[in-house]
Amino acid sequence: MRLLRWRICLGAALMVALTASTTGALAKGTQRSAKADATTVRDLTLELVGQVQNSAPGVSPATSIQYGYLSQLRGLSMFKAQPAGESTALFSFYTDTVTTQVINNGPIRVINRKGTLAIYSDPAANGSFGNPESFRDGTVVLRAGLRQQVILDTTTGAFSAQNLNTIISTSRFQGPSGTMQLGKAGDRFKTVISGHVNAAGPPSAFMAGYTYSVD
Repeated sequence: MRLLRWRICLGAALMVALTASTTGALAKGTQRSAKADATTVRDLTLELVGQVQNSAPGVSPATSIQYGYLSQLRGLSMFKAQPAGESTALFSFYTDTVTTQVINNGPIRVINRKGTLAIYSDPAANGSFGNPESFRDGTVVLRAGLRQQVILDTTTGAFSAQNLNTIISTSRFQGPSGTMQLGKAGDRFKTVISGHVNAAGPPSAFMAGYTYSVD
């Protein structure tokens, strides 16, 4: 009799354990499905091409806007059609900055700026370097605050720049491989830029670069 009772209790315990395990697995699977509708890209590896427009000499405080398009996102092409360029790019960027400090060191000029960066999804793919505003007529998918350092060789007109960006907000969008989201609020990434001043102007300069995550 005792053996029978022990077997009954053991069987009941096994049933409870099996039910709990199945319920947990189903709950876990549901969580994965809920998150699977969007891929959050925490490693922000972007490539960009753009131009620069600085404020006229004597304007105080001096300002600089940098605008253009994304040429790659994590190795994926970002164009609606070929040839690749501003008029076929599906994603654009617009950086709005104010100069906070200028330091001259021989032929080298160091310019510090602060401002904001916005990345736009623009299915119309109608960017035009003749109209800087065309690079922010889409839907904002990422907005970040930034600090920028520009190092300009005043002899050759070549410059390099680095932006430290901190994401303020980000939203989902339809990317080349499904619904995506670029990082999360608080994430940081750097933009590394190379460019050359355009003495004839406008624009004030031509630029290209890439980004990588800091965290």
